[in-house]
Amino acid sequence: MMNFAEYNARLCNKDLQEYFQYLLLERQESPQDENIKDTIAEIQGITIQGKLNGETIIELREQNKVAADLAEQGKIEESLSLIQQILIAYPEHHSAYYTLGIISFQQGNFAEALDCFKQAFEYNSFFVDAFLRIFDCSVCLGDTSELGDILNKALVLLPNDPELLEAKKHLEEGSYPERLAQYVTEKDEGAKLKKELLKLKDMLESGNSEEALEKIKGLV
Repeated sequence: MMNFAEYNARLCNKDLQEYFQYLLLERQESPQDENIKDTIAEIQGITIQGKLNGETIIELREQNKVAADLAEQGKIEESLSLIQQILIAYPEHHSAYYTLGIISFQQGNFAEALDCFKQAFEYNSFFVDAFLRIFDCSVCLGDTSELGDILNKALVLLPNDPELLEAKKHLEEGSYPERLAQYVTEKDEGAKLKKELLKLKDMLESGNSEEALEKIKGLV
């Protein structure tokens, strides 16, 4: 891959198609490469449309990377402060909203995370990871009713993207990626516990204290 100086020089040029086609080929061979995905999203969603020059794009990308690293270290306030600076410089910065979504998702705030990822996707519909996280949040919230329309919008732009096609398969089969197993299991366990607690409440209200005691022992 090109280094930042070479990348910046290409972004500042008017004709990016050769580099863009090269990245698409690399994407097919390495679908999990985050750098390739991010670069494609930036070129299609920002640079080709002429919203920012190459130097500014790289600077904001580096700031967002620092913000993401701070969040991983648990320095949430510092991360949020840096993201705010990014959004002041460029209010439609998709990666900044994506990082906000990651922070919320890791804290278990799936609805809030979903809104952030939708913002990221709205500002750059070439940003594959934004859709994938929309998919994740929807599954965790138990409502995938909107996913079909959003996925179709993404596939119009990137019809052969391997991860989008995988998401389509999951949606059609009613399944989900392995990365969500932990969250879905936790949700199922929580629903099961809530159901058992409601049964316990009914026992206590009906005066069936002995059976309620056995139920408590079982839950413990």
